[in-house]
Amino acid sequence: MISWRPENFCTADKALELAGFKKGSRILDIGCGDGDIVAYLARKCGMLAEGIDMNLSAVSAAKEKYPEIDVRFGDGEFLDEYSSFTFDGVFMQRVLTLINIPDEALHEAYCVLKRGGKLVISDAYYKNPDPKQLKALRIEAQRLSKIPRKEGDCEENPVRFVDFRLNNILFAEPLKRQLEEIGYRISSFEDIDVEPDERVLENGKNGIGYFMMVAEKPL
Repeated sequence: MISWRPENFCTADKALELAGFKKGSRILDIGCGDGDIVAYLARKCGMLAEGIDMNLSAVSAAKEKYPEIDVRFGDGEFLDEYSSFTFDGVFMQRVLTLINIPDEALHEAYCVLKRGGKLVISDAYYKNPDPKQLKALRIEAQRLSKIPRKEGDCEENPVRFVDFRLNNILFAEPLKRQLEEIGYRISSFEDIDVEPDERVLENGKNGIGYFMMVAEKPL
């Protein structure tokens, strides 16, 4: 069984296997927490790995534990500090379900990836969603996207409604569609067995699983 716990790096190994990253690949881990995965990729796997996270305490802990590793405060929705075509790979592990504007984060990752670069997403998803619910969510997302934004609507850290996420759990097919609309090509999608976390426990294990997906930016 694969564990999400920091001391177990099976998910990182699985990501490297599916994506086929070679030693020396430049990898950005979005939502890196205290840097354990970044350090593992750099120290044990020979990657040029760096990470960003919005939790200042986690970033400080990462800098203290791994002073030689580039971990900094940053938001996956705004990767302006990185040039286009910078990374061979971008990791989003248990991030896309929590980030405020997930579709923007996917687009930002696309921009900073090199041609042929790969985005690796691993997170919780609904295994058997109701088609009627999926249709309703898509209609609602389209409706909301057409509403003009007003100056007074600007909030601090607004959460955007998208049709591929509900209650901090993802829908696989709408997510694939979103990725393809951005320009990605889906390379692989696998259901992986992991220890249950809070979302699975809250929603009941039946019908909820974990996946790993690799999406490639075309050459």
